Amino acid sequence: MLAGHVLAALSFYAVARVSDCTRPWAFAAALAFGVCPFIFAQSPYHITCAWVWQVPLFLPVWRWVSTEPGIAPGSRRFWVACGIGFLTGLHNPYFTNALCQLTLVGAVLQWLRTRKWAPLLAALAVIGAAALAFALMNVDTWTYRLAHGPNTGALVREYKWLEIYGLKIKDLFIPPLTHHAAGLANFAKAHRQVAPLLDEGASYQGIIGIACLLWLVAVAVRALVNGRENDVPMQAWQVLWIVLTFTTGGFNSMLGVLGVTMFRGGCRYSVVILAITLAWAARRQSTSPPWGVVAHGPADGWRRLVAAVVACLVIFWDQAPRTPTTDERRVIARQVESDRDFAARMEGALPAAAMVFQLPVIEFPESPAPGVPPYDHFRPYLYSEQLRYSFGSMKGRPREKWQAGLQSKLFEGASSDQQSQRIRLVPANAKAAVDELVRLGFAAIYLNRAGFPDRGRGIEEALFDLGYTTPPIRNSSGDLACIVLSRDGNPPREPAP
Repeated sequence: MLAGHVLAALSFYAVARVSDCTRPWAFAAALAFGVCPFIFAQSPYHITCAWVWQVPLFLPVWRWVSTEPGIAPGSRRFWVACGIGFLTGLHNPYFTNALCQLTLVGAVLQWLRTRKWAPLLAALAVIGAAALAFALMNVDTWTYRLAHGPNTGALVREYKWLEIYGLKIKDLFIPPLTHHAAGLANFAKAHRQVAPLLDEGASYQGIIGIACLLWLVAVAVRALVNGRENDVPMQAWQVLWIVLTFTTGGFNSMLGVLGVTMFRGGCRYSVVILAITLAWAARRQSTSPPWGVVAHGPADGWRRLVAAVVACLVIFWDQAPRTPTTDERRVIARQVESDRDFAARMEGALPAAAMVFQLPVIEFPESPAPGVPPYDHFRPYLYSEQLRYSFGSMKGRPREKWQAGLQSKLFEGASSDQQSQRIRLVPANAKAAVDELVRLGFAAIYLNRAGFPDRGRGIEEALFDLGYTTPPIRNSSGDLACIVLSRDGNPPREPAP
């Protein structure tokens, strides 16, 4: 996660410098991008979305294909642009989509102005390089699909998510819940409580980013009002395209109506808007007098430096999340140590490579159960050396249905779609279900007690009645338990290879 921030800042700084930005403003803009709220918000949940270091590299490609002399096939620019396309295709497809769209749009506009085919051919080469990298990253998935058939239930993309997670202009101005200023944090909290459609908490542009965006809009509007359409910055048209395409109800939603729902999180393109506006503003600040004061020599340089330093201080205060309090850090430390100790005691009580069946049954990915977040079953995995767990196999295929079927034997109200809010143990079925687990080679049952109305006491009592009298292993925070499937008090036998 730290590498994601550092690479984003370094990449942006390099692009800003080759775009004629002075060092102070290149540094300030790179800092704003490297610590943008988008990366902080995505890091715990969507690591591949948090890696946005490639996004600044899009900016020179878009400029080259949109302006004269363009990109001549076979030139140095051509190979650099293709390399950027290939690198992008190795990363999250959301940003590959952004690169391809605006590269093609810029090239088409250039072709309409000049009727030259070179920019269009270069754009298609960049898109082809991105597509090649994307194919290399997914060839294993496609070959598996050919061998085993399609898995339509693995990643469900309903149209409604395009509406919920579409890009919303107002969210660009809503600060995160972790903002340093209590007033802004409370405002964000109040907004999230009443807003019917929420983003991923990552669209906020920051005070500096908002200033850059408003500045760009003002320059574009002024040029249009004065009848100077050619003076509208190219970056304004790029931002407009992103808004029209990915906003709730935009072009992306129209494609969703036709069944193309892959890019459901349009709010993620807010970081592309940030990169565009920061780079534009940094270059303007580098070439125009600081604070509108015309000066030359050392005074001019000092004014630029002071302005950039002030911007950096604002960026740190505004964009870096509020530091957890001492009490919050202690709670986190206790949770981590509790899970670490719990996993160690499980490994001490079970044979090497033992299989552990996790309840409640949760499908993977993106399938929370009532009371249990979607990936909470990974907690013991983080601290285990040899144990094997039942959670984490890709959902959607018949092979994965047996877990939900076994859970439905144990409990009334349990369902494979995880929609039930109350599940009740059926003691009469407990023996058959547990015997099946033992037959399959499972050595223990793991309970996330938050997923049960009775905190898992019913199944613990049923197992005790069946002769599994070894006291359950519990973590110190009390939300996890493990029952060893051994009736004689001895460790279960070694699992079969």
